[in-house]
Amino acid sequence: MEFAHILLMLVVILAAAKLLAEASERVSQPAVLGELLAGLILGDSLLRLVDPRNEILHILAELGAVLLLFEIGLESDITELFRVGWRSLWVATIGVITPAVLGFGVSVLLGQPAMTAAFIGATLTATSVGITARVMKDLGILRWGESQIVLGAAVADDVIGLLILAVFSGLVQGETMSAWQVGKVLLLALVFLAGALTAGLKASHILLRVAEQMRARAALVTAALVFCFLLAAAAQLVGLAPIVGAFSAGLVLARTEHRVRVTERASAIADMLVPLFFVMMGAQMNLRAIDITTPAGLSAVGLAVLLIVVAILGKLASGLALWRTRMRPWLVGVGMVPRGEVGLIFATIGLQQKVFDVTVYTAVLILVMVTTLVTPPWLRALARRYGAHARHTG
Repeated sequence: MEFAHILLMLVVILAAAKLLAEASERVSQPAVLGELLAGLILGDSLLRLVDPRNEILHILAELGAVLLLFEIGLESDITELFRVGWRSLWVATIGVITPAVLGFGVSVLLGQPAMTAAFIGATLTATSVGITARVMKDLGILRWGESQIVLGAAVADDVIGLLILAVFSGLVQGETMSAWQVGKVLLLALVFLAGALTAGLKASHILLRVAEQMRARAALVTAALVFCFLLAAAAQLVGLAPIVGAFSAGLVLARTEHRVRVTERASAIADMLVPLFFVMMGAQMNLRAIDITTPAGLSAVGLAVLLIVVAILGKLASGLALWRTRMRPWLVGVGMVPRGEVGLIFATIGLQQKVFDVTVYTAVLILVMVTTLVTPPWLRALARRYGAHARHTG
């Protein structure tokens, strides 16, 4: 019965995701917005037809996130990423420091304890690259310099966020975080990325060459997925998010002669699992937890409104790093806005460690929902504006 239940939930999820994605595109909005709304409708907020805590669905959704970043890597140019590397790091640094400081300041002014305020500030540093990358892919602007900067900044943001999370988790548990512990995390991240992009290139050539000689069906795409999952697993083992490993695998395979064939075949699998990831992300948002008829509910909404403002301003400030360049800073700043699943992870840890009470946790959930939902149409509007301007001036 359990298996039948999972199959029925998949039927509902995939059908709703496709129908609402179609509706979104009919009104000139990105498909991902429809998928997020499908999760909001099917999850705890409204119909409760999909359980976001179901372990099997959660694993399938995470697999969708891995495949999404693998696709993004395949369609990215590693040379361009290295070319904008320092600018990406600068964007990531500003995009971490500014919202952290603003979030801490607002929380203290609202009477939150110092540790809670600091954890709220840390939560605002997170960026969910999955949403931005999907929108940029759907809009066909992944090759734009701004998109490459956002993708590079997202990798740097993941490393910085990991360090922040490690430090605060240790402080909450009463541990003394040494410079060596923080440095070790950073070193592991850098070694992994360097190894994935150098040794991985040689290993992938051998793996794909062997697969090409095989007569078994789908040997080439299987070898590519093996490489992707291997790097994703390795990333998690060294303390990074699996999507960083998947993105690295895509970057590596994008430099091989099999890029087009691998992309076509991998997309067929991703097209089913990636929407599942966004539906499950939307399903985790619980509007029922917000009762504005109670003082706690009003307090949560008030805190959420202020945090939304500083969260968006903090990430928009990251675009200022490109102000005197030929890049379009607003596109980069907006691309860094969504918190998505990364913000949910930070919030959940804060609640589990009893740093957050329910009011603060609810406020953070509202923040995650708003930044997740406003980014796709905002990016689309900017891409249309800049695209039209480029055609006009061209």
